Amino acid sequence: MSKLRTIEHVRSFEEVDSLFDVVDRKGQGTFATVFTVKDKSAPDSEPYALKMIIPTTDLRRIENELRILRRLNGKHGVIKMLSAMRIRDHTFILMPYIDHVSFPSYYLTFKEKDIRRYLLHLLRALEYVHRYGIIHRDVKPSNFLLDRRTQKYTLIDFGLAHLQFEGDVEKSWNPSSTCQSSERGGRVSLENPHSHTPKSSHLRELGNSRLFSPRALEKPAPMKPSLCSALSTSRRSSPTGGSPFSPSSLIPGGGANFGGSNPTEEQCVCGNRLTLCRSCRGYPKHPPVRRGGTVGYRAPEVVLRSFRQTTAIDLWAVGVILLTFLSGRYPFIKVDDDLEVLHAFTHLLSYERMQQGAHVVGKRLLVDPKPPPLQEGETPTLFLKKRLVSIRKNERKLVAPPPVMNEVASSSESSRVALSNTHKFPSSAYDLCARLLDPVPSRRITAEQAVKHPFIRGTEVKTHITAPMK
Repeated sequence: MSKLRTIEHVRSFEEVDSLFDVVDRKGQGTFATVFTVKDKSAPDSEPYALKMIIPTTDLRRIENELRILRRLNGKHGVIKMLSAMRIRDHTFILMPYIDHVSFPSYYLTFKEKDIRRYLLHLLRALEYVHRYGIIHRDVKPSNFLLDRRTQKYTLIDFGLAHLQFEGDVEKSWNPSSTCQSSERGGRVSLENPHSHTPKSSHLRELGNSRLFSPRALEKPAPMKPSLCSALSTSRRSSPTGGSPFSPSSLIPGGGANFGGSNPTEEQCVCGNRLTLCRSCRGYPKHPPVRRGGTVGYRAPEVVLRSFRQTTAIDLWAVGVILLTFLSGRYPFIKVDDDLEVLHAFTHLLSYERMQQGAHVVGKRLLVDPKPPPLQEGETPTLFLKKRLVSIRKNERKLVAPPPVMNEVASSSESSRVALSNTHKFPSSAYDLCARLLDPVPSRRITAEQAVKHPFIRGTEVKTHITAPMK
């Protein structure tokens, strides 16, 4: 393990060590490591999660995550950013700590009502995120946490999130040395004036470290100059285009304007890298294509490198999660190659449908061996249902149930496998899955539509979000 991801390394930052006890390293991803920390002035208080983004991360990516977290403000099941600071090329984000249960430990214990509740909360969170035209891009079970104590769900990790439009941030943003606040997000605010005060509200304030103080959350404060100047340098070279974070920025059906007047224009970004960029090296210009995400959860348009990627890619990932519940298999597709995943889905969804998805993004899909075609009169839902029923019947985790899963706390229900390998889900479950996994992005069901689907309506469904909270 790199020393940059150790507890000792975090403690070497005086600004952090003076305020927090670093208790444990909870996990890490490609760009960041998360630690459990406790307020030194209140040892008995609730812990926090401290996310440390590694120094080599592009500043525009950091800027983007901070702005998105601030805009979403921890509502409707989205993780809340309490504060942030940049110290010696490291960016730290302070968030509430979630004592979560790992997905493999509980997904087989879910009954139908639990599956509905899981999907309902995930879809509501995505409905809220998508109303701002934001794509999460890394929806998967490990980024949707179930709190062990409160049984609440939280959508986390916006490190890959971005606007549906080309460009990560608002074109109008022009940070000054003081980074004054504005309603339209004229700066990357590291604190939210509307946030609640954590239980530990008496952290001492030490110079520039005050941004980490929960007390500082009670009032607006200027961003730390080092982060402001760093992000200003990043913004100089970021692509033009995009629009403010607003509900109206989401255009149904993926008909958004993906960029400015010349989407293929490639600007110099040498200021953020250790090597010369493509533009300076005279390479052919081409539109940027995002491929971020996790293997097995990437939508076909992402794997096929489509330039037009919308919030629909998040709904595909929800469909893959639903596949796990319907089949009992996790991970559902156990390969490490995107093309192998595409091949698997041609057998699951039919070659004809996957070919339609490829055609929409200007590609042609060739597979060998070719899976059997749709039979005359056979619907996509029925085609998918037949295969999922067969997979579930032969899934070894269900044929030979695992021992009691002690990690899931339950006072009234058994923590053994809840649904047998012969369990019959309602047809509406397969219909929802087929709609979530439609290879044609413009036909894929949206989060707003999915929360009203008959399968989801089988549980407690309150009035869906009509407008994002300001």
